[in-house]
Amino acid sequence: MHKIYIPQSNPNDEYVFLAEWKFENNQLVKKGDHLLSVETSKVVEEIYSDQEGYLEKLYNEKDKVKIGKPVAILNKKKVDLKKIKKNNLSDLVFTKKAKVLLEKYNINSNKFDSKQIIKEKDVIDYIQKNNIKPIEYKNNMKLGDQLIILMKENKPYHAAIYLENEGITDLSLLGSNITKVEDYNFGGCKCIFFELKMSKKRNAQNFFKEPALLTEKIIKKEKSARGWSTKVESADYILKFRNKRSKNIDDMNCIEWLVYGMELGGLEISDDVLTASTIYNWAKNNLAEVKKNSSLLFFKKYY
Repeated sequence: MHKIYIPQSNPNDEYVFLAEWKFENNQLVKKGDHLLSVETSKVVEEIYSDQEGYLEKLYNEKDKVKIGKPVAILNKKKVDLKKIKKNNLSDLVFTKKAKVLLEKYNINSNKFDSKQIIKEKDVIDYIQKNNIKPIEYKNNMKLGDQLIILMKENKPYHAAIYLENEGITDLSLLGSNITKVEDYNFGGCKCIFFELKMSKKRNAQNFFKEPALLTEKIIKKEKSARGWSTKVESADYILKFRNKRSKNIDDMNCIEWLVYGMELGGLEISDDVLTASTIYNWAKNNLAEVKKNSSLLFFKKYY
C-alpha cells in the first residue's frame, strides 16, 4: 500500500481543490502516469504517480483537500469498492442549528473533520473551548455585496465578488465558481474591498451561477508555461490581444467575465475595463471602499 500526498508548492496554501482524476478506482496506475490535477492559488497543477499500483481514491473531484493528508492509495491488488471509505470534507453533515452558529461566529467548517454529523452541541463546545465571539457588524447592519481586488506585490492581480449569503464568485483556470467564504483561496494576496450595490442583482446572480471558462488565450499560455498565471504580470496579458473588453462569453478573461455580470446587475462600466488594474481604478472612482474597521470579520486578515 502506497499513499499519494499533495505537495505544498505554495507556503500560503493550506488546502487545494481536486480538479480532475485521470484514472478510476481499481485501475492500474504506472509510475510516471498523470494521476490527477489540483487547483492551488489559481494554478492547476498536475500530480504524477511515483509508484505502480491499483488506485483507491480518497476524495472526489471538486473536493477540498488539506495539504499533508493522503489523497489516494495505490494498492498491490484490486480492492472491494464497497469498502472504500472517502475522507473528503464535503461528506460532513451539519444540522441546521449547527450551520446557524457557524455563520454567527464565522467558524470554518473544516474545524470539524473528525465526525460525519456535526450537531449544535459540537459547535457550542468548540466556541466555548476557543472563547470565540460572535461577528459584530457596524451599526448592527450587515455589509452587502463587495468587489474584491486581490493585490500581489502591491499591484492589482485578480478580482472577485462577494455575494452576501452565497460566497465569493470568480473565474479561474478551472472555470467559474461560487465558493464559501471560508473556502476561498486568496493565494496569499492582500485585498481591497469595495461596496457593490447592484440594482438588478438577481440578473448578476443568475449569470454568475452559469458555468463559464476562461478564454483559450490564457489557458494555452498557462499550459505552455506552468505557473505563469501566479505571476503578477499575467494580470495584463489580455492587453496583448485587445484594449476593449470582450462581450463574447466564450472569449473572456476573469475581469471581463466579472464586469459582464456586474453590467447585468445594473452597473455602467466603460469598455476599457478588462484588467485587474483597470477594474481597480474604476472601483476607486465609482465605489465606496470598505475600511478594515467596518469590514466583515473574516476579511480583516486580508487587509
